[in-house]
Amino acid sequence: MAFVVEMFFDDKVDKVVRDVWTDLARAKVNSFMIDGDYRPHVTLGVFEGYTSPEFENEFHSFCKRAAFPIKFDCLGIFPRPEGVVFLGAVVTEQLLSVHREFQTRFSGLMSGLRPYYLAGNWVPHCTLAYGLSVDAIPASVEVCSQCAFPLITQVKEIGLVEVPKHREVLTRELAKGPRDGS
Repeated sequence: MAFVVEMFFDDKVDKVVRDVWTDLARAKVNSFMIDGDYRPHVTLGVFEGYTSPEFENEFHSFCKRAAFPIKFDCLGIFPRPEGVVFLGAVVTEQLLSVHREFQTRFSGLMSGLRPYYLAGNWVPHCTLAYGLSVDAIPASVEVCSQCAFPLITQVKEIGLVEVPKHREVLTRELAKGPRDGS
């Protein structure tokens, strides 16, 4: 068991990602994200445990922010060990700032942060297929390449999720941002 802090998208891009997951499953390439009942997201960190209730209090404070944009402009691959095809997020100062703030605010409240998510290692992305063999990656890329780029979304919600069950422990909607009509 581990915990993940995930940033969730607006309905439009959420649906685009879910449609890709469905296409991957129909093509019998990969159904991991559907089978796990995941929500489309970008992960800020994966860790083994956290200090309660301090973590929850800090989480509520961290989520007191306006919705903000993320732009996905490419497909990417992590070939090993997990075999992942993903939507690559454009790295902006705002996105890096949110990640830095997450690391700073929560560093003393969580244990076992996985190295992929440390500052300087983090590659912001939205997973499309997971657990692929090297041989299955080309078929996955073929299905995923049907996305119409760029995909621009708003981070609307942040959640603390227990995995592998994908049980949402805490979720908070963000305030409407300038592109949300507020």
